[in-house]
Amino acid sequence: MAPHSNPPHALQPRPAPFDWGLAMGLGVPDFSARRFTTTPTSLKRIRRFTHRTLSLWGRRSCVEDVTTVVSELVTNAVRHALPPHSGHRHGWLGLMNTASTVVCAVQDPSPDRPLPRTASTHDTGGRGLLIIGELTHDWGYSLHGTVGKTVWALVPTTITPLTTG
Repeated sequence: MAPHSNPPHALQPRPAPFDWGLAMGLGVPDFSARRFTTTPTSLKRIRRFTHRTLSLWGRRSCVEDVTTVVSELVTNAVRHALPPHSGHRHGWLGLMNTASTVVCAVQDPSPDRPLPRTASTHDTGGRGLLIIGELTHDWGYSLHGTVGKTVWALVPTTITPLTTG
């Protein structure tokens, strides 16, 4: 993202667009996005949004895998990139439907790269990126200078036709 050319005193807070995909000019119905926060209900809403979006796309066969991947990506962002003391209170989840995958992308304000770690059998956390690695074709991240990153994952899919009756 290019630096803003206006002087800092001219910047005014603006609410985020309702649909991130429209704001970015990406096509609908194959892209959908939602903002998430650090509130306890936010992850529940993101899971519901993911399930509903995949159902609309006819991707019910991968709902569990994509929802798990999204949950891990969003949880990592909340824990590591949106701590209460950081001043950053939200991130974005983007879902994109392609011919053979669902792309899950989480944008957060931290420039810290995600690092898989080795969890012992007694650890109660630290396995999120390992789980993502098992459920996806590929995953990675891109940095946005010093203003954040996007962590993405490609989940394999099949199309499940809607049935009537």
